[in-house]
Amino acid sequence: MGNIIAERVKDAQLTKAQKMIAEYFIHNQSRIGSLSAMDVAKEIGVSDAAIIRFSRAIGFEGYADLKDQLYDSLVESAYGRMSLSERLTQNAEKYGGGAIQYQQLLQQNIDAVFRDNRPEDFVRAAEWITEARAKYVVGLRGCRGLAIKFGRLLSFMLPGVHTLTDGECSSIHDLQDIAEGDILVMFVFSRFYKIDLSYVKLARARGAKICLIVNEITGPLTPYADILLMVASANMSFYHSTIGADITAEYLLNLVSERAEFKERIDEQDAITRDQLL
Repeated sequence: MGNIIAERVKDAQLTKAQKMIAEYFIHNQSRIGSLSAMDVAKEIGVSDAAIIRFSRAIGFEGYADLKDQLYDSLVESAYGRMSLSERLTQNAEKYGGGAIQYQQLLQQNIDAVFRDNRPEDFVRAAEWITEARAKYVVGLRGCRGLAIKFGRLLSFMLPGVHTLTDGECSSIHDLQDIAEGDILVMFVFSRFYKIDLSYVKLARARGAKICLIVNEITGPLTPYADILLMVASANMSFYHSTIGADITAEYLLNLVSERAEFKERIDEQDAITRDQLL
């Protein structure tokens, strides 16, 4: 994948501070789409005005223009556009095989959860989930298992949890009552489909908050997210690894459990199901 920031920097006359900014942009291009100029400035340790000046120094109209063009560049070469056989070939060539390499790859996916996402975004998502009137948890195709687990455990702590895992077009009616004060939590991996976009568009139209857990920041759903949590899904085969998304889901559940008062709820659940125990 080409790096348009690196290409622009080659011919630019930059100050020492701008070179430091350039280094950050070159190595974090997949994250830029989810960060404001102020967010980037805070991570680098400069002013947001310096970020805007840097953007102009390398030929963009401003930071917004830089983000837009970077987004378009990444979309053109997105992994999600590959066929399954193309993924298999690329991953085999890139990662090889063997248990040791596989363990290292999984560890990298786990580490990326806390490297690529800000702690405050996790906290904000947990607060919104806890405070929401209704919680709609969506996971289609390869993300069904993630959604089922997350929705089930969330329902132990909070009422009003709806888990949607049917990818048929008719399933969109399950979301028809979503409204302002609700939240949509959606696990979605590339490749993306029209039904994915239908869910987030409806949630946005109804005024609900949207938290996306995604493996590709350049996907078509990204602009609809109020909170975007990135997960790495690299695998040696043709399918996505879900371990990063699993870690993200469990961490969110832990944060919710710290904020929700649910002892009476789980005590009642135990009482209701006690006669079913063997």
